[in-house]
Amino acid sequence: MIARPAPIESFETPHGGSFALRRFRPVGEFRGSVVLLHGIISHAGWYTASADYLASQGFDVLALDRRGSGLNTESRGDIEHWQTWVRDVVAVCESQRRLGPVVLLGISWGGKLAPAVARARPDLLAGMGLICPGQYAHQQPGLLKRGALAATGVVGVHEKRVEIPLQDPALFTNSPIWQQYIRNDPLTLRHITLRFAREDHKLTRYSRRSGPFVTTPSLLVLAGRDRMIKNPRTRRYLATFAAGDKVVLEYQSAAHTLEFEPEPELFFEDLTGWVSRVVKRQA
Repeated sequence: MIARPAPIESFETPHGGSFALRRFRPVGEFRGSVVLLHGIISHAGWYTASADYLASQGFDVLALDRRGSGLNTESRGDIEHWQTWVRDVVAVCESQRRLGPVVLLGISWGGKLAPAVARARPDLLAGMGLICPGQYAHQQPGLLKRGALAATGVVGVHEKRVEIPLQDPALFTNSPIWQQYIRNDPLTLRHITLRFAREDHKLTRYSRRSGPFVTTPSLLVLAGRDRMIKNPRTRRYLATFAAGDKVVLEYQSAAHTLEFEPEPELFFEDLTGWVSRVVKRQA
């Protein structure tokens, strides 16, 4: 599936700073907005096919590049506080909510951020989709590493950079073509600051504890051959949500990045069907 080119915009936040996003304008009658959050090493450019499919069904899709990632070159791989990520997404959702229903989709690392947004501002969202979310990932630091990481903050070590332990493209996809794309992608994030790592850990803890506060209709999408996400634990996480409307979709033969599957159209159709349903309920 070949996606249409998407205009790149700069979003100015009311709390200071800006970031890039790719905007996929709806085809035909406007039905609502979809705000898309990418993973820790990826960027919005990885998800153009699904974004374009949603746009072809009448949705205005805003695929964000997280501060310091993708097209955003300033303070690359760094963040002052994890709540800045939340405020950035809230600002975009607020701008779109004036136009109609908004659905938030978080992919991988973005699936950790999405529940924090839904907890903070449930009034903004018609639905929240978590696509192979990273609350419970195999690659997260253990107790000793978390203690060492915390110690760097105590002694004031903030900007030292470390490699993200997700450099093997085979963790994301079984497709040799897409593995080569990830390997050669100049926008892929390879290193983060220790400050980013500490704030990411804070976000992880907050997101894990957010279930009882999430009332937004929620979708969980899992890949049966995911080498990064602990699927059974993630299912139990969804069960903690206060939302009465919870749906689980699992693609047994798929790897972590569903976008990079040989035939992703079924996932696109299922995702669009769920988005259409929750938007219609709020309209």
